[in-house]
Amino acid sequence: MSKYPVVLLHGMFGYGQQEITEKVLPYYGLWNVHIRKMFEKEGVRCVAPSLGPYTSAWNRACEAYAQLVGGRVDYGKVHSEKFGCERYGRTYKALLPEWGTKDANGDIIKVNFIGHSFGGVTARLLTQLLIDGSEEERNGTPENELSPLFKGGNKNLVHSITTLASPHNGATCTEKRTGKVMTEIVVKICQLFSIIDATPLRSIYDLRLDQYGITKEKIPFIRIYNMSKQTELIRKYLFENKDNIIYDLTFKGAKELNDKIPTRDNIYYFSFRGQRTVPALHGLVQIPGPKSFPLLNILGFFMGINVTGMPNRKWLANDLVINTESGIAPDNAPKVDFETVSEYKPGIWHVMPLEIKDHMSFLGWKETKEDFRNYYQTMYDRLSSLPTIDK
Repeated sequence: MSKYPVVLLHGMFGYGQQEITEKVLPYYGLWNVHIRKMFEKEGVRCVAPSLGPYTSAWNRACEAYAQLVGGRVDYGKVHSEKFGCERYGRTYKALLPEWGTKDANGDIIKVNFIGHSFGGVTARLLTQLLIDGSEEERNGTPENELSPLFKGGNKNLVHSITTLASPHNGATCTEKRTGKVMTEIVVKICQLFSIIDATPLRSIYDLRLDQYGITKEKIPFIRIYNMSKQTELIRKYLFENKDNIIYDLTFKGAKELNDKIPTRDNIYYFSFRGQRTVPALHGLVQIPGPKSFPLLNILGFFMGINVTGMPNRKWLANDLVINTESGIAPDNAPKVDFETVSEYKPGIWHVMPLEIKDHMSFLGWKETKEDFRNYYQTMYDRLSSLPTIDK
């Protein structure tokens, strides 16, 4: 039995343990059970990095790496020049300094990544960079400046990847007209929080868009009324730049990521996904069902009636944020239904049974404390029972 640490990676709009909000309303648990603390109480090391809630999978992977091992975030020389952002970000003390070292038995200490929503995509890209690094960055960066993350060669640092309602193949809420509306919503949210982000209240909710010059420095309250420049930067970033979460959630952006990220034969994969819509009009549309998260009903409704650009009608079903079909596994990955296997094998996605949940249910919404606690406990017990590959 392997008791490897757990790394919880949050999704869009989310936050990690560096924010004060995490202490009051944890991302993994909400007002239900504080999952990170639950694991810690049981003797399982568990950390939750704070990643950019609106940035690309690349940026988030770089931020997660810096926070886990300690040091300054390096977004890459080639990447920063390509997208017009600053190369270096914030400096962090290691959340998981033991990662990659050897335990008392001489075995490498790996991690179990658990990613909700876009956190699952982040986990996959971070793993790919750890193993393969980045050829572009190696070719375009002096060797003495190259981040260890882009060098690659770390194939034995990840035990498992578990995704919860993750958009492996994109999400229709970012396509066509719905996508424009979604982007505008994000702009408004960024505008609102940029006011907080530019004040000493940043620790409540941090946009983490320093590399794009958005609310990089805290300013006095007396100046927060004049945020026109920030608004212009936010709109330019979300509408004109591909280095953001909206683009990575499109079909095109998701495919570009999937083409870079192979499934590894020494890592275990599990995917959970939910559905909170029900068929209507003889199956022509899907509409939100009962007990759904109120703030997401409208989005789920539009996703359930929009067939433009969808691969097929299976994509109508959704959890009010992510299409259920997209949560199965990356299109190019081997997969198997969880219920048909007698043992779990590395290098293949184990697709868990479909659950009647909305996007927030995986974080504790409308779940009893006992069921929610058992849900994550069972998840970890399964992961820790799996034989270690490449010790």
